[in-house]
Amino acid sequence: MHRIAVLLILASGLVPSLAAGTQPYDPAVAVPEPAFAPLPPSLLPEASMGEDDWRSANDTVGAFTRGHIDIIRWEAENPPVPAGEVSAEGEPLSLTDAVRIALSNRSDLFATENMSRLERARADIAVVEFVLDVHRTWIQAVAAEEGLRRVQEAFEASEIATELALRMTRVGNWGQDRLLRQQLGLSDAGIDLAQARQAAASAREALIRKLGLWGDVSALLLPNQLPSLPDTPQNGDGLEAAALKSHPTLSLLAIEAERARRGLASRTGDMWNDAAERALSHALETAPVEDGSMDPLITSAPVLEQRRLPPGHEAARAAKAQAEAAALAVRIRSQVREAYHQYRVAYEIAQRAEENHRLSVELQDDMLLRYNGMLKSTWDLLASARDRVERADAAVQARRDFWLAQANLQAVLAGAEYPGADAGAVATGRKSAAGGH
Repeated sequence: MHRIAVLLILASGLVPSLAAGTQPYDPAVAVPEPAFAPLPPSLLPEASMGEDDWRSANDTVGAFTRGHIDIIRWEAENPPVPAGEVSAEGEPLSLTDAVRIALSNRSDLFATENMSRLERARADIAVVEFVLDVHRTWIQAVAAEEGLRRVQEAFEASEIATELALRMTRVGNWGQDRLLRQQLGLSDAGIDLAQARQAAASAREALIRKLGLWGDVSALLLPNQLPSLPDTPQNGDGLEAAALKSHPTLSLLAIEAERARRGLASRTGDMWNDAAERALSHALETAPVEDGSMDPLITSAPVLEQRRLPPGHEAARAAKAQAEAAALAVRIRSQVREAYHQYRVAYEIAQRAEENHRLSVELQDDMLLRYNGMLKSTWDLLASARDRVERADAAVQARRDFWLAQANLQAVLAGAEYPGADAGAVATGRKSAAGGH
């Protein structure tokens, strides 16, 4: 199946070529060296107050690669490409392509025609959960690389601020302490950039592992960004019923439970229920009460009295079948509600984050007009640019969390276990989530 996956990838033009027939467990196959790019050198030269005069300082303006305001305009027209990013030619890897490649390498998950209904149901659930993992890793990889570009922009803005601080210190307008604060800010931005690169690399490798790729084939080209939010969120009406109907194993358990219940005499069922109630009551009455606790703690299973049980094992089998079917149905209903709540909250947060980004862009445009009218300083403009970049990054993370929540919801509706709210939805791990500097 690995050969089929390679042929699919090569035919689609998604990644560079790889010799067909090679196996990932062959150490003799030549593979590219792991990619790594060091951080740009920091602007940390010593600068003494009054070192240069105004004339010589103005002469040094031309030595900088881009002017203070020109660099912001240039960056808006030329989004940065993170250094060290694995280059690849061809079409970006779509989510559909990712699922196709991943499944082509996992033929062990496929069903067969002679499977029993229960075996087929379990196979269906396994595929749904595997595809969910592919969805999640693809979403996280695309978002991580998009976020890396935003952090790269923030780092470049810090570089500009440090250049300006260095120049102002040399001509005596700034003290050494203010320059040091800017240099510390640049150093912190460098740490953020290194962490973002690692996050992007880890997310990419997680996707590559899920796809089952290696060697040259692992040089995937990912989309520049995740899809935009839908105009309206999915309606929640009927989701519980749809999940119950589509769950692969619930229908089998429900049929077994109903068959066992109907085959049980009414008196037999009543005797079992009465014995169960007596056993539970006795367990509660005899359970020890710890100091400071609210209720008795049951430390052993309630015991059914044999003399109160109906003859045979039909009642026990029926009780077990009904309990298993009911427990699964309750879990499905609860997980659907939780997944849908996460989906709607993530949608609202992503909407607010995109609105904040739009407002920050308008604020920077207004700041630019005021700067051109000499009503605002270069520092005000740089601060506005940093705020825009940070809010753009927050919007990327919020959109990622929405699509993860959407994938979770769809998987639960198809029969997978709800994985819970993603850690990324709780804390993005970067200060941009709070919009701080």
